[in-house]
Amino acid sequence: MIITYDFGHGIGEDRGAEGYRNEEYDCRQYGVLVIEKLQSLGHTCYDCTPSASPALSLGQSLAYRVNKANSIGSSIHLSFHVNAYETDKANGCEVEYISDSGKFYADRICSEISNALGFRNRGSQLRSGLYVLKYTNMTSILIEPFFCDTKSDCDKYDPEKLATAIVKGITGQTVSSQTQITVAAPVKIQTVSKYPETIPEGVFQVPGTKAYIEPRTDGGIGIHLDRGNYFVMKKGEISVCWNDNNGHGGSKRISG
Repeated sequence: MIITYDFGHGIGEDRGAEGYRNEEYDCRQYGVLVIEKLQSLGHTCYDCTPSASPALSLGQSLAYRVNKANSIGSSIHLSFHVNAYETDKANGCEVEYISDSGKFYADRICSEISNALGFRNRGSQLRSGLYVLKYTNMTSILIEPFFCDTKSDCDKYDPEKLATAIVKGITGQTVSSQTQITVAAPVKIQTVSKYPETIPEGVFQVPGTKAYIEPRTDGGIGIHLDRGNYFVMKKGEISVCWNDNNGHGGSKRISG
């Protein structure tokens, strides 16, 4: 089977969640193991994550992932993420989907993750507005295995067990590594990509400043101090992103 995948966020303005653990770090930790296991079973896997340079806007980051996956024409696209809400307010695993075939995989993966690691099974979640799910041509799922801002979830996180569970959910086969991977301590990413300090075309610039307002492809609106510091409003959700353009940054999402 040909499989495409992307590691969530971590590119330019496209930043991940942070709590007790860091989404950008964790999805690349367990996601790499998932791909290694799938390859060991004979599947062909293609990475659709943009490179860190040049720094991209959120829209460009999402479009790159979708366009590359569609150009390859895989059977399934996997998007690796970690969930967040409010500190210690939500817990459990979920997998988001948009098609019936996506729900098939989402149901199986949620069950395997919950059984293997003890996370509450939040189940498969229909998300028709997510860009990667909406615009990929193949079966596509977005994996949110635990909440990085909930201590009880973070305490259960084991990248090896998680990767094994995800692969079993996809293929029905168990592939355990010979050597157990040691769970890394919570890490804050210190290599945040730099962004160009220019104003994009097609936005409304606030007179007398470098700030601007940007309409978004997902129906929301972004209010920017610059390309790296902004907040996004859309129905039921507000996201805040910050970046000092010197290798430090983060984000926080609040949703109803």
